[in-house]
Amino acid sequence: MTRRQILAGLTAASHSKAATTLRAGAATANISPAIGTSLAGFMTDRKTVDVHDELLVRCAAIESGSSRTLLATIDSCMVPRSILDRARARIARENSVDPACILMSSTHTHSAPPAMHLFQSLPDAHYVAMLEQRIGDAAQMAFRRLRPARIGAASGVEPTLVFNRRYFMKEGAVPPDPFGGKTDKVLMNPPTTGDAIIKPAGPVDPEHPVIAALGDDGRMIWVYGSYALHYAGFNPADHASADYFGAYARRVERALDDDCVALLANGCAANINGINPARPYPPTRDYTVIERTASVLAFETMRVLKTIEYTADIKLQGALEDVEIGVRRPSAQETAEAIKLVSDNPGNAYKERPLIYARETVFMSRFPAAVNVPVQGLRIGNTGIGAFPGETFVELGLQIKRLNLFKTTAAISIANDACGYIPTVDAFDVGGYETWRAKSSYVERDAASKLTAGVERTLRKV
Repeated sequence: MTRRQILAGLTAASHSKAATTLRAGAATANISPAIGTSLAGFMTDRKTVDVHDELLVRCAAIESGSSRTLLATIDSCMVPRSILDRARARIARENSVDPACILMSSTHTHSAPPAMHLFQSLPDAHYVAMLEQRIGDAAQMAFRRLRPARIGAASGVEPTLVFNRRYFMKEGAVPPDPFGGKTDKVLMNPPTTGDAIIKPAGPVDPEHPVIAALGDDGRMIWVYGSYALHYAGFNPADHASADYFGAYARRVERALDDDCVALLANGCAANINGINPARPYPPTRDYTVIERTASVLAFETMRVLKTIEYTADIKLQGALEDVEIGVRRPSAQETAEAIKLVSDNPGNAYKERPLIYARETVFMSRFPAAVNVPVQGLRIGNTGIGAFPGETFVELGLQIKRLNLFKTTAAISIANDACGYIPTVDAFDVGGYETWRAKSSYVERDAASKLTAGVERTLRKV
């Protein structure tokens, strides 16, 4: 099918006439690193030797009457609140938008520079300053490009790409944790050979919500999708890349219109990836897995777009609130033992996992006893978006969707902050990588229930 035929089909979709003027706009800004910049996403640091595809901030802006909303995705592993709060203040000030109606989320590519201290990768001050600047720049351009439009949403399903990455294993198949403990009952990404796997430790969420803005001239302005898949990966470790999030966007944009901006937000996918345990791991690190994943999901997006009913009569509303959560800090004894291994001023070139986590323990000892993190709810017409501030287990997103507060509901993670993994209490009970105390996994056992309740409150407000 040609692009003209696709657009003709979209334009023919039913819609209602506007009670108020609706406008939409979109823009991107380049946040690719310089060669030699650190890359986050592994326990060890790597340096950029090539930029395979550009990292971008992608922004979708909406205006309905006097109300405005901004949806933004950032090609980063995770961006902390300190950066995003400053960006939010600038965007609100320059574009007359309620701060509660600004949603910024990290895609969670594992091939981008750190915006915060992640395992042994340290943020570069110049890169972080550029990142913050470009988030605001992209938002400003998106609002400057507002034009008459209609908006709609619908959901698809793509079950073939997602697998729960935590598995119950046979006796003796789960190795000790990096602290020497032997209480873990599950293993992340177990070997795909042998018969040690018993069953997955949780569900998946194959739903693919899609929101789209169609210009009154029949040209697509932006498409905002979400999907609960951690990332695709298996690309060269020293390449900067937007992973499948960028490849997906390029495919959707090519199919629709050169001016269209496609965004893919990460759903609640802390314990979800694309590794099928019944198949061997890819033999080489190239872009085959990324491109295949992007192609399959983009195909479903195009199908969903044909089902959307567009309207210019929509309500925009947002709610943003803080939730206090406790921090799992190490004890004085645990800290002292870690210092014996790596000193109280550890470097960042450790290779052995016990030493890497001893380093994490030293830094975790300096964390506060509790932190305030943001949760958010957005209404865009009959669509609701609930946003969690960290790497959220899939069960939390499913719980929000089961509330059925809106015709279409998306649950987004690593949004407006980066508080690390947010496991369920059940996940804490059976252990595994996502629960091992680190700068990327420090929230209290009850954080999941507190944050889910917070997201529900914000969605009920809108």
